Amino acid sequence: MVKAVAILGNSEGVKGTIYFVQEGDGPTTVTGSITGLKPGIHGFHVHALGDTTNGCMSTRPHFNPAGKEHGAPEDEN
Repeated sequence: MVKAVAILGNSEGVKGTIYFVQEGDGPTTVTGSITGLKPGIHGFHVHALGDTTNGCMSTRPHFNPAGKEHGAPEDEN
Protein backbone atom coordinates (compact mmCIF):
# COMPACT_ATOMS: atom_id res chain seq x y z
CA MET A 1 0.00 0.00 0.00
CA VAL A 2 1.24 3.48 -0.90
CA LYS A 3 -0.07 6.56 0.89
CA ALA A 4 0.49 10.30 0.54
CA VAL A 5 -1.08 13.41 2.02
CA ALA A 6 -1.24 17.04 0.84
CA ILE A 7 -1.86 19.81 3.36
CA LEU A 8 -3.28 22.90 1.65
CA GLY A 9 -3.42 26.50 2.79
CA ASN A 10 -2.99 30.04 1.58
CA SER A 11 -3.19 33.60 2.83
CA GLU A 12 -6.81 33.94 1.58
CA GLY A 13 -8.17 31.36 4.06
CA VAL A 14 -8.27 28.28 1.83
CA LYS A 15 -7.42 25.18 3.86
CA GLY A 16 -7.63 21.47 3.30
CA THR A 17 -6.22 18.00 3.54
CA ILE A 18 -6.17 15.57 0.61
CA TYR A 19 -5.29 11.88 1.04
CA PHE A 20 -4.01 9.55 -1.69
CA VAL A 21 -4.06 5.75 -1.20
CA GLN A 22 -3.10 3.04 -3.69
CA GLU A 23 -3.22 -0.69 -2.95
CA GLY A 24 -0.98 -2.83 -5.16
CA ASP A 25 -1.34 -1.95 -8.84
CA GLY A 26 -4.91 -0.73 -8.33
CA PRO A 27 -6.25 2.77 -8.85
CA THR A 28 -5.39 5.61 -6.51
CA THR A 29 -8.22 6.69 -4.22
CA VAL A 30 -8.32 10.43 -3.49
CA THR A 31 -10.33 11.73 -0.51
CA GLY A 32 -10.29 14.82 1.66
CA SER A 33 -11.83 18.22 2.10
CA ILE A 34 -11.09 21.83 1.22
CA THR A 35 -12.72 24.88 2.80
CA GLY A 36 -12.63 28.58 2.02
CA LEU A 37 -12.95 28.36 -1.77
CA LYS A 38 -15.07 30.87 -3.64
CA PRO A 39 -18.15 29.34 -5.33
CA GLY A 40 -17.50 27.78 -8.73
CA ILE A 41 -15.71 24.90 -10.39
CA HIS A 42 -12.27 24.09 -9.01
CA GLY A 43 -9.63 21.46 -9.71
CA PHE A 44 -6.12 20.56 -8.67
CA HIS A 45 -3.08 18.82 -10.08
CA VAL A 46 -0.22 16.96 -8.47
CA HIS A 47 3.43 17.73 -9.13
CA ALA A 48 6.14 15.06 -9.11
CA LEU A 49 7.74 16.54 -5.96
CA GLY A 50 6.41 18.39 -2.93
CA ASP A 51 9.51 20.59 -2.66
CA THR A 52 8.48 24.26 -2.75
CA THR A 53 11.83 25.75 -1.74
CA ASN A 54 12.14 27.40 -5.17
CA GLY A 55 8.44 27.89 -5.91
CA CYS A 56 7.02 25.95 -8.84
CA MET A 57 10.50 25.40 -10.28
CA SER A 58 11.38 22.86 -7.55
CA THR A 59 8.09 20.91 -7.70
CA ARG A 60 9.00 19.45 -11.11
CA PRO A 61 6.38 18.57 -13.74
CA HIS A 62 2.86 17.30 -13.11
CA PHE A 63 2.86 13.70 -11.87
CA ASN A 64 1.74 11.69 -14.90
CA PRO A 65 3.47 8.28 -14.89
CA ALA A 66 1.30 6.80 -17.65
CA GLY A 67 1.78 9.82 -19.97
CA LYS A 68 -1.99 10.36 -20.32
CA GLU A 69 -3.39 13.47 -22.02
CA HIS A 70 -5.04 15.81 -19.54
CA GLY A 71 -6.48 19.28 -19.49
CA ALA A 72 -9.19 21.45 -18.03
CA PRO A 73 -12.60 19.80 -17.37
CA GLU A 74 -14.21 21.84 -20.15
CA ASP A 75 -11.73 20.25 -22.60
CA GLU A 76 -13.32 16.82 -21.99
CA ASN A 77 -16.78 17.71 -23.40
